[in-house]
Amino acid sequence: MHLKAIMFRGILLCALLSTSASVSASSDWPEWNDFVERFVQADGRVIDITFERKSTSEGQSYGMFFALVANDRARFDSILKWTSDNLAAGQLGKKLPAWHWGLRDDGSWGVKDENAASDADLWIAYSLLEAARLWKAPDYADTAHKLLVLIRRHEIAQAGSAGPVLLPGPVGFQLDKGRFWLNPSYYPEFMFRYLAAVDPKGPWQAVWDSYRRMTPKVFSAGVAPDLFVVDSTGRVMPDTQREPSGSYDAIRVYLWAGMSGRSSRETVKMLSTYAVLIRQLGVPPEKVNPVTAVAVKSDYSPVGYSGAVLPFLSALGDKPTLEKQHERVRAALLRAKQGEPANYYDQVLILFGKGWLDGQYRFDDQGRLLPKWMR
Repeated sequence: MHLKAIMFRGILLCALLSTSASVSASSDWPEWNDFVERFVQADGRVIDITFERKSTSEGQSYGMFFALVANDRARFDSILKWTSDNLAAGQLGKKLPAWHWGLRDDGSWGVKDENAASDADLWIAYSLLEAARLWKAPDYADTAHKLLVLIRRHEIAQAGSAGPVLLPGPVGFQLDKGRFWLNPSYYPEFMFRYLAAVDPKGPWQAVWDSYRRMTPKVFSAGVAPDLFVVDSTGRVMPDTQREPSGSYDAIRVYLWAGMSGRSSRETVKMLSTYAVLIRQLGVPPEKVNPVTAVAVKSDYSPVGYSGAVLPFLSALGDKPTLEKQHERVRAALLRAKQGEPANYYDQVLILFGKGWLDGQYRFDDQGRLLPKWMR
């Protein structure tokens, strides 16, 4: 028992070690290097140090994407391995990854919720497929296609006449009376365009077409909700399970629309009321009522929101507001360099938005990744 106790303490210590113990980053993307030093362990675990040092399939999927953008294959492989070993019992491709890993009630570290998150699953599959193409490594694609099969089986549902929809996860999003709870931030346009091309027998184009038919009602007030409900007749309604809100999920809707290219112009236009709110307030509002488009009064605006809206404001051609938010992001990054604590999700949104604006990556008309190192 004494030996087991020593081993347990050792494992716990490793889990709690500062992320500065991660291997030194060496890419040409400074913000990614800084992110790795703060949030990525040497073994590939991406840590949300802001909330109980948890790890999520979403964080792991984003880490894989950023590592690909940075041409950091060793990091990509370590993040992939940790994801498979710890979230999918070493069977990624045969099993969807659990979405939540962290400190459990019994004091051990491990999976806290076996349910999957479809956005993370899609991001992992996308990053693996593009890694296979860009690094000429077909084994990545084998795992990706197996994941797509699982996503089709467990996370795509037929919502009556509304058509096929992407559920946020396998469990918990099918409501009574044929209704479904959907998350618009799980629908990056470039990704569905890409998946429809690489897996033409899959449901991806149909899922995207179904979603696009809903968006005029989903974004009827000119802003994005975190969640909405659709019934079997295709009728769209505000979130019925909680007070409708557009906040930490919805901010990614503007991000994806802004960097999805020419085909997303209609979506960007639909969401333009959010840009009006940014101009009025000087910063993106933390929360918005998606029914009335009224910002919830708050003195706080996450700096990551400013990072997320950079591609969106660029797509709108709003240069003054774009520069103001860009400067806010630059100032926050400088403060973080000087030792100010950095929020994990803020830094993720900044990597996406500022990375895109700075030309670290783009997506072509087919949704393929165009990293700076390949151009």
